[in-house]
Amino acid sequence: MKKTYFFTMLTVMLLAVTNAMAQNEVRFQPANLNGIWQLCHYVSEIPDVPGVLKPTTTFKVLSDDGRIVNFTLIPGSDAIITGYGTYKQLSNTSYKESIIKNIHLPIFDNRDNVIEFELVNDELLHLKYYIEKDKNGNELNSWFHETWKRLKMPAKFPEDLVR
Repeated sequence: MKKTYFFTMLTVMLLAVTNAMAQNEVRFQPANLNGIWQLCHYVSEIPDVPGVLKPTTTFKVLSDDGRIVNFTLIPGSDAIITGYGTYKQLSNTSYKESIIKNIHLPIFDNRDNVIEFELVNDELLHLKYYIEKDKNGNELNSWFHETWKRLKMPAKFPEDLVR
């Protein structure tokens, strides 16, 4: 009887400790990061005013299976892949890019880089990341900010689009 009581209490204690440890894990809501994103810049003629968001020819594809591909369209020529790897969300406001190859920023090759993000209305993705040194070893010690706009499929094919 005492053995049964002892093992029952031991089991209860183990379950209680396991449950308490699980409560300490940081939980976050997965963000809807997957999609095709277009890099944009704020353009303004007035100092200290962000201005209008203008698109560029650079894109980021975040796949739902955790892959990332960055590419750029060269007007009048081919598109090129500028980087690829994987990504994983770490918290409500950060994800990690594990870049295999990046021809634009080779300092990220075979490195993990934590990116802080803010997703606005599931349409704009504000990114912030830190670069310690450039590809030549020069100290930058700077934060970089990027704004990406999610691409969406229109209801119908644009009539004025030249293909």
